[in-house]
Parts: sequence; C-alpha cells; structure tokens
Amino acid sequence: DFLNDRGAAETWHDASDQIKLGEMPPEDEKALSSEQRKIITEWIDANLKEAIRKMQGEHTEAVIRRLNRNEYQYTMEDLLGLDMDYVLGLSNDPLSPDGFLNNGKTLGMSSLQIEHYLKTARKALGLILHEGNQPKPALSEVIWNKGKVRGPSSKFYLGKSSDRLGRVNYWHGNFKRPPKTGRFTIRIKARKESPPGAPSPILRGTYGFFVAGLTLNIQGDLPDVVIDSNETETYEISSHAQLFPMTLANVPDDKLNGVLTFRNALDDGIPPPKQLEKVTETKDKKGKVKKQKTKYYPEDPAFAKIIIDAVEFVANDYPVWPPALHRRIVRAEEDLSETQIAKKVISRFLERAWRRPIDEPTSTKWHRHFEKIRLEENSPILALRETLATSLASTQFLYLSEVEPKESASSKLSSHELAARLSYFLWSSMPDEELRALADRDKLHDPKVLSGQVHRMLEDSKSRRFAEEFSTQWLDLGGVDRVAVNPRYHANFDNRLKPYMQSESIEFFKEILTQDESMMQIIDADFTMLNARLAKHYGMEGPKSQKFERTSLKGTNRPGGILGHASVHLSGSDGAESHPIRRAVWIRERLLHDPPKPPPPDVPGIEQSVSNFEKLSLREQLEVHRQKEACNDCHRTLDPWGVALEGFSAIGLRREKTTVHRKPITSDTILPGNHPVKGVSELQTFILTHRKDQFAHALCSKVLVYALGRSLTLDDELLIDDLKKDFSKDGHRLSGLIENIVLSETFGSH
Repeated sequence: DFLNDRGAAETWHDASDQIKLGEMPPEDEKALSSEQRKIITEWIDANLKEAIRKMQGEHTEAVIRRLNRNEYQYTMEDLLGLDMDYVLGLSNDPLSPDGFLNNGKTLGMSSLQIEHYLKTARKALGLILHEGNQPKPALSEVIWNKGKVRGPSSKFYLGKSSDRLGRVNYWHGNFKRPPKTGRFTIRIKARKESPPGAPSPILRGTYGFFVAGLTLNIQGDLPDVVIDSNETETYEISSHAQLFPMTLANVPDDKLNGVLTFRNALDDGIPPPKQLEKVTETKDKKGKVKKQKTKYYPEDPAFAKIIIDAVEFVANDYPVWPPALHRRIVRAEEDLSETQIAKKVISRFLERAWRRPIDEPTSTKWHRHFEKIRLEENSPILALRETLATSLASTQFLYLSEVEPKESASSKLSSHELAARLSYFLWSSMPDEELRALADRDKLHDPKVLSGQVHRMLEDSKSRRFAEEFSTQWLDLGGVDRVAVNPRYHANFDNRLKPYMQSESIEFFKEILTQDESMMQIIDADFTMLNARLAKHYGMEGPKSQKFERTSLKGTNRPGGILGHASVHLSGSDGAESHPIRRAVWIRERLLHDPPKPPPPDVPGIEQSVSNFEKLSLREQLEVHRQKEACNDCHRTLDPWGVALEGFSAIGLRREKTTVHRKPITSDTILPGNHPVKGVSELQTFILTHRKDQFAHALCSKVLVYALGRSLTLDDELLIDDLKKDFSKDGHRLSGLIENIVLSETFGSH
C-alpha cells in the first residue's frame, strides 16, 4: 500500500530505480521493452510522489549535532584569531553510513572530550588575554652553528650546515635563554638565487631547545616562508613560546639554549643527489703532500636556492599592548572591574561563540560566575579567562542545536539558526560579522539576500574548507591512508606521495567549483591538478614545485576525471595488486549513490572461495566465485564496474600485466543492461551516456546530506528530483546546486 505504508513506499522506490537502471528483471527472466519499462516506472513514480507528499514530516528529526574535529578547529580559529592546533589529542570522529563526518546521529560526546575542550580553551585564552604592563622585548642574534643537527629529526637533513640552501644542506643556529612564555618573532634576512622562470624556494624551519651538556635537541615546526626576492629582505615568523617544546625543559634558564634549523623545502619532483667522493691534496708543515678523501653533494645550478644572511630572535614581541587578540575580546577602554562593562564583554563574546543573541538571565548568570572567580583570584583577567573557557566547553558552543520551539507552530529555522547552518555548510565554521548582522535584522529569510550570501561565501577564501571537507568525505579519500603499499611489488613508491594523491582529487574538485564549470568533469575532463612530484610519478611533464596547478591531459595516456586519479586506484587495492571489487563498490557508492547490499555473513571472501586462486586470471577468479548462488546475485551487477579499471596498478600507473603474477590484464566487461565496455575510457563514456542522470542524482543527494548534517529519507526524494532537474538545466554547476539547496524549504526548516 503506497499511501499508508512507509516501508512499502521505500521498497517500490528501490524497485523503480532498479528497473530504470536495467538491473530488473534478473537475467534469467524475460527482459522488458523500453515502452514497458517507461509505463511501469511512470506508474510507480506517480504513486510514490503522492505517498511522499502525504507522509512528509512524519519522520522529520531535529538536528542536534556536535561540532566535528575540523569544525571545532576552524571555529576556534575564527572566534579567537589564534593560530593553534586545537584538536591535538582529540579522537577522530566516526563516519556516518553515508560516509560523512557531520552526521548528528554518529557524533557523540564523552567526558574525556569535554576535558579536552576545557583544557584547550584555557590554553588559548591564556595566550590571548593579558594583564599588567607590557613586557620588555629582548633581541638575540642567532649564531650560525656549523655542527650537525642532533636528535630525532636529524635524518631529514642532508649535507652540512650552510648559509646556502639547495637540494641539500641546512642552516642551524642557536641562542641563549629562549623564553618559555610570550609572543616571539624570528627575523630572517635572506634572498633567493634562482634561474629566470624557476619557482621561488620555500624556507621551512623548526624551533626548539637543547640543554647544555646534552646532545639531544627537541624542536617544533614553524610556518613555511616563500623567499620570493633576489634582493636581501627581512622575513618574519611570529608565534607563542607556549606552543613549542620549551615548556618541556624543566631546567634552569642558564642551561637552556634556543635552536633554529632551516632548510629549502622546494620540491620539483627530482630526488636529492647521491653523495660523491673527491680527493683533495694538502701540504703539511714539511711540504709533504697528503691526499684526503672528502664526501660531498653536488650542487644543481637549475635549482632555486636560499641565501641566509642573518637570523634574529625577538622575545616578548608585542607591537601594541594589550595585544590585538586581547582587544578583540576586551576593548582598550573597557574596565572589567565595572559590573556593566564586564557583563557587556562576556555577553558580546557569548553571542559570537554561541551563534545567537544572549538574553538578560543568561548574561546575569555568566557574570555571576565571573564575579565569583574574580573575588577568589583577585584578578579580573584570570576570572574572564576561566569564564570564557567554561563557555567554550558548554553544549551551547559545542553543539549546533536546531530544536523547534514548542510554543511556535512554525518549523522554520530562526535567522541565527539559518546563519549557522549556512556557515557550517560552506565554511565549516561560525557565521562572520556580516551574516550575524543580517540575522540580527531578520533579513536571511529573504531569498534575494540569502542568494547574495551564498555567492559571497563561495567567493570567500574560507569556501576552500567546503571543497576540502566535502570532496574528502564524498570521495572517501581517507581510503588512501588505510592501504599500506607493499614495497615488494612497488619498491620505488614513496609514502610522501599519498597526501599528494589525495590533494590531486581535492584540488580537482576545488578547481571545478572555483571556475564554476560542469561537475560532469568529475567523470571525464581534459585536465587534472598536479604538482611536480605527482607529475613525475605519472611520467608526465608538469609543474616545477609542490604547488598544484591545472595541467592539460591532451597528448598523454592519463584519463581525465576522478577515475584516472591514483587516490581511487590505491584505495581500491590491497597495496600490492588492484582490487576490482573494492573499486566497483566505490563507484557504486560514491558516484552512483547505489551501494551494493553487504554480503551474507557466511559467504567466504573471494580468496577463500576459489581453489588454486593464485593461478587463475581475474576473470576466472570472479567467474568461479559467482558460481555460488549467494554470491552471484550481488557480483553479477557489481564486478564489471571494477574490472573496467584493471588497466591501473595499485599505485595508479598504467599497466599491461597484473603486478603480482604478471598475467595479461582483463579490462573488458559487460555492465548492467548488457553494455560491453573496455577500459576506463569506455566506462566514462558509458556513465556520461547512460548514467548521467544517476550521477547527477547521486551528487545532489550527497551535497544535501552534507548540507543538512543528517541522512536522507524518502521524504527528501521530491526535493532531490527538483534539485536534479535544475542542476541539469544549469549546466551541472555546483554553485547553482548549492544555491538551490540553501533556498529550499528543507534547508531552512527544523
């Protein structure tokens, strides 16, 4: 009964999809003609629409979800303005059944997490809020040390300590009495030396300490600096001592030495040179010639170099007092000892942090908390730090609460709830000042205003977060890290390629979004995004640094689109050999939104179900496995999708033979609906010809799931259909799809 039974409606919905895709009736039943298929599916769909309209709202659940790790990191950065690792030590979030990290049902909370949030907020606010007079800055010259780097990081530094940094060599220096607290600035006087047209070198440094009399030194990473001038200039790096290992040094200050190490991090895809040996002749006091063997690394004249002239370290470097981040919370003229001022400061912070207006009872309650601590500690700043830290460990900050008010008959989100839903969709963070101001004036329910904000937010640099978060989760790029590459079969593989493989797919998605191009290029395109090392891995000419650039694929053997990316091939492998079933499941789940049913619990894996497994070809392995009735139903429509990608090894390279057993590859197969294809190119053509609508439906569904922070239900199908139609009319532009989602009643409702 379509109209009264939700379970029956969902079953008929699945049946309609299978008939449209040619996967029903089964192969052993009489096939339907095109006309019969059209009549049946139109009848099912018409009844489904009526059933959905009748049942809409019956199973709608309020979205109450915790900020995930990345949202928490971005929110703390945007709220406080302090560059710090806020999620260090915080456990990873679980994936939802849809493959996303922002689903309210899967994001729980533990007492350990609350402790982490409170501890982290206290640390950050301790670096931001200051009391007393401005400390006096102290300048130290960092003395260049020609000795070796000692400690765990020494293996990363080739060559010798030098003021000239190329493919090898490093600059190593030290100074006395490094500060354990306060803001510091490192000043590097440097220039580049590079051929015309070469990319600028990148200075990468670490800062830490060593104790006099001990050989070990401990260092933390500094931000990279691009050295972009041929003339000597001063480059500055600023941070806080408490974010570096100095806090671990429980020794007297006169025993402590600060250590700085720099190297050239430019990566043009060419490995470091091998060490050579030369013989030098010297004369002793008697004039006798002595020969001496010396090891050295040859210099590459084409590689951009960094010349370091001097390095200085400035402790307690505060350009203004109180510092700028302090004044974002407590303005220059505000005196916390005055009740109304303190109350105003706290309320203003809570409104930003909690993403909503603060009423008088709440303001009074938190001011009371502040006053209690102020009297105990005799310090308004200490009291403010603790009060604000507590607010950042509260559910009002950590949860996106969109609960429909009981006294209201409306299901609409409030203006501030809508602002938060929009900002966490596109920026993975809190609303900015403009969004908050519009919410305060209740302007966001105006479609024109809302559309304008979508365009503004997509043009903002923070939209890169959406591109990174959504593409990583949708395409399951974390699968790259779950596979260990087998060095026996891929001896030359460098694990540092893994993040570059992931970045190719992220940057590819980002480029299509930024350029407002058709998302059908996810399936096939005439370009990809490469850097020097990944281009070299693919055997292509490409960029000359680690920066990813749009690279044409014309005249190469690399296929365009996501199916040509090594990220897909590696995650769809066992680390030695390709795994066609994993690749098939990925295509069905991620690109077609048609995940196969899980296998029965008692069905053995393909390796256990096939005798003489290693001696059989891939096609023979799959055929024998499918002879089992319990296996055939699933694998009949699953395996062909992965077989078409057999032309790629586990590490994403073209091949003619299998990697392990050196058998000729088999990439020709028959897809559901009796469509023969051979290789990735024909698979791409098939999807764009026969499954284009299904891919569009899949992408609309995935973006909506991410936008709402929940799984979809049958109630959402009418919206998906409308979104898909507009998406197709609009040239499959993602910006248009995002705008339509934001303007939908579903997005703006509880």
